[in-house]
Amino acid sequence: MNSAGQEVEKPKLTYGQISDDVLRATEPPRRRYYAIMALLVAGFGWAFTCWMYQVKTGMGVTGLSIPMGWGVYIVNFVFWVGIAHSGTLISAILHLVRSRWRTAVARSAEAMTVFAVMTAGLFPLIHLGRLWVFYFILPYPSERQLWPNFMSPLVWDVVAVGTYFTVSSIFWFVGLIPDLAAARDRSELEYGPDHLRTRLYRTFALGWSGEGNQWRHYGRAYLFFAALATPLVISVHSVVSWDFAMSLLTGWHTTIFPPYFVAGAIHSGLAMVLTLLIPMRRILKLERVIRSEHLEAVAQTLILTTLIMGYAYLLEPFFAWYTGDLFERQFALWRATGWMSPFYWAMLFCNVAVPLLLVFRRVRRSLVLLFVISILVNIGMWLERFVIFVGSLSHDFMPHNWHEYAPTWVEVSITVGAFAWFLFLFFGFAKTAPAVSISDVKEDTSEGSDRYYELDADPVHTTRIGKATAGVLAVYEHSESLIEALRKVRGSAFKSFEIFSPVRLREAEVIMGRGPSPVRLWTLIGALTGLTCGFWLAIGTALVNGLVVGAKLPVSILPYCIIGFECTILFGTLFNFTGMLVHTRLGRPNVPAFYDRRFSRDRFGLFVACSGEQTPLASTLLASTSAEEVHVV
Repeated sequence: MNSAGQEVEKPKLTYGQISDDVLRATEPPRRRYYAIMALLVAGFGWAFTCWMYQVKTGMGVTGLSIPMGWGVYIVNFVFWVGIAHSGTLISAILHLVRSRWRTAVARSAEAMTVFAVMTAGLFPLIHLGRLWVFYFILPYPSERQLWPNFMSPLVWDVVAVGTYFTVSSIFWFVGLIPDLAAARDRSELEYGPDHLRTRLYRTFALGWSGEGNQWRHYGRAYLFFAALATPLVISVHSVVSWDFAMSLLTGWHTTIFPPYFVAGAIHSGLAMVLTLLIPMRRILKLERVIRSEHLEAVAQTLILTTLIMGYAYLLEPFFAWYTGDLFERQFALWRATGWMSPFYWAMLFCNVAVPLLLVFRRVRRSLVLLFVISILVNIGMWLERFVIFVGSLSHDFMPHNWHEYAPTWVEVSITVGAFAWFLFLFFGFAKTAPAVSISDVKEDTSEGSDRYYELDADPVHTTRIGKATAGVLAVYEHSESLIEALRKVRGSAFKSFEIFSPVRLREAEVIMGRGPSPVRLWTLIGALTGLTCGFWLAIGTALVNGLVVGAKLPVSILPYCIIGFECTILFGTLFNFTGMLVHTRLGRPNVPAFYDRRFSRDRFGLFVACSGEQTPLASTLLASTSAEEVHVV
């Protein structure tokens, strides 16, 4: 870092340096870490105590009253759901468009997504008051035939957020599998195979060994995960916005809310990514992996969302004027001049004026300014939710209902405790699992496996090694050497062989004659099954209830499309995950006996399965390549 607070670019790292830098961050922490974690535990412990006090005493301990039925708790719910959106944006959407800068920040963003949804899910229970009846909104059969109404936006919320949490958790875990294998191998060398840390890594790595066949199915499954998650990230906050847009309340009843909420969610999520990554990369010494251009790319994306948010803020008063609605006009004027005005103007300042400074490269390259701007954007997005929800409820159609709302100490304590809970989960993850995707960053280096080779002959189909444990194993330093050796083995009499690699080698898959992964069929079957089950559930419950809601017939297909869509994504993801496990043969903690721990770090392997009399021929063949080592196993 130079005198201006800007970082000097460093050369590309090798595979081994990437593994060492990322996995070194998971080593046992120092006392300062435990002190911070203890402080966070005290924070959300106090919040839990306040929640139990609220449950015992009643909702009167909050600032909620007529007409203020929703307050800080629902503000926090929507805020944390919004925070969760950037993880899927960075991991899924940018993966589909092959954006290279996502590799260093995707893992932390994915973890942030999962923990933010876990935090958001607490607030409907807290707001419910009688939390022991939360299951009333779940679709389960009972002798009283009480089914939820699937035409209610509140039920849509449960289905959408539940699906988002499930899909995001699976997406996050699948991305972790190759890196957990690298952590397993490093832990075995440092602590031994029986250490608790090693056993945990071995369990969650599911027996990953980096076989070419594993990478083939894994890469295809990960692509389908991204394809399924992309429309989901758009739908979730759109569904959340319909909680408000489906009403007739001034300030809420507007068609701009779905895109407005989605843009705001991504805006706040990107800001939270910067808030977490900037200190994390310094504390965990990840500066060589999470480089300044990665953070600058997040800042540039933040500029785009800032412009969208500014456009949406301009449209709100314009719509109020253009419609000629007296109530909308007086509400827009009151929000800018009434008791809500300090929060309204602070929202505009934090969400638009401040992040527009990022158009200057000097600001984007300064970590201090970037960190401060990200915090201000987070504050501004929380204020935006506060202005939207509290403003409309406290200033509705009838003046005698107008009411000023202020959160009590219980609400403030629970809100602060939610941040402590979120940070506790994130800090715990950062010290126990790789906080940066090792395999993705390796592909982003100059040694990456995204280069393709032209074949000099038509590929032949090879058989898998299956459970073969006898043969010859060659170890290579570079992927190029492995590829050339694979070409030579392909032209020989040996037809059963496999490669091992720390990254996916697509050119090796072509040489070995491996076609598209059948995981795609699992995904298709799952999606069709989910679509059928979603409509079946909604229509079946409607026929049982027989309710006429909003002058709609009991069976109304259009609202049920939301349930059908969410179930399509959910079942497609679950089937995709199952298909990946089946075809990669993951789920068993043990790796092949001849597996070399260096394959997850920076070495490449080629294993030729053969019988005893063929072993000398295979050894001679592999020894004629650029192999570092040749072993008979």
